[in-house]
Amino acid sequence: MKRTIKILAIAVLASTFVGPQVRAAHVLERIIARVNSEIITQRQFEREKSKLREELAQQFTGAELEAKVNDESKDLLEHLIDESLMVQKAKDEDVNVETDIIKQLDQTRKQYNLATIEDLQKEAEQAGVNWEDYKDQIRRKLLMQEVISRDIGSRIVVTRQEEQAYYNKHKDEFKSPGLVHLAEILVSTEKYKPEEAEKRAKDAEAELKGGAKFSEVVKKYSDDPSADQGGDISMMKMSSMAPAIAAAIAKLDVNEYTDPLHVKSGYLILRLVERLSPGIPPFEEVEARVQETLYSQRMEPKMREFLTQLRKDSYIFLAPGYIDTGADTLGAALTSDKTQ
Repeated sequence: MKRTIKILAIAVLASTFVGPQVRAAHVLERIIARVNSEIITQRQFEREKSKLREELAQQFTGAELEAKVNDESKDLLEHLIDESLMVQKAKDEDVNVETDIIKQLDQTRKQYNLATIEDLQKEAEQAGVNWEDYKDQIRRKLLMQEVISRDIGSRIVVTRQEEQAYYNKHKDEFKSPGLVHLAEILVSTEKYKPEEAEKRAKDAEAELKGGAKFSEVVKKYSDDPSADQGGDISMMKMSSMAPAIAAAIAKLDVNEYTDPLHVKSGYLILRLVERLSPGIPPFEEVEARVQETLYSQRMEPKMREFLTQLRKDSYIFLAPGYIDTGADTLGAALTSDKTQ
């Protein structure tokens, strides 16, 4: 399930093979699976395996890394088939995300302070990114998100009574030393002159006071890598914060934000997402976490049930030597050397 969620992230694709690499390109373009009207190539499979290796290399090295890659790559074809099935389902339901693609590209443009989307395209291509592939990955991600929301998420219901019952049985799991869940907007004085950074921070504050969503203001103004997660910097101990920041946070109610705070790296606006009292916090403080926990617990089996049914309603042919680990039965995925 973790890898299924990860395939919703935008992938940057590089796809040029010239000169002595032409023969390798031919091998990598071999079709290893057909999913109804779509094909999955060995190039796609190798790209996902490379991304998996990069992720695992942050935690493992040497023989242990190779063992982890070999173990987890067994499910890669399953995830590519999952993606293809959900994208085709979205198309069958006439889901249109073209406007959302433009919005996402425009948000990226703003994040990098570029004048137009055409400028963003030039920057991407200069960095070796295939622009059409990049847009298609965004399109596929959005189509999958829409299918998950429409066909799975909308059918999961968690009542407050169920939340309360879960909390009563798992109170100790929510015990904390006193934590705050924060989101941030950081305007960097390394990227801007001090006076420019201060003005941008004040402009961000003005937009927030004008009713703009915090996540949208983050995308427009924040220079921190957390901008990709809507500014989320997760849970922090109040005791670990600088006194001035802790004092500013202490004054906030949930969903309120600080004035711009002058810190070493620039100007910081912090939003209080959640506050957990020391010890076992009351239900009201952790209700959102309880709801998220129950939702996630129900999402995973519902997702697999949904994808299993899609497989049963589809034609999936695999090249010899490849296995769809998500197949419900041996007959759910058919092997055919016609896919070579």
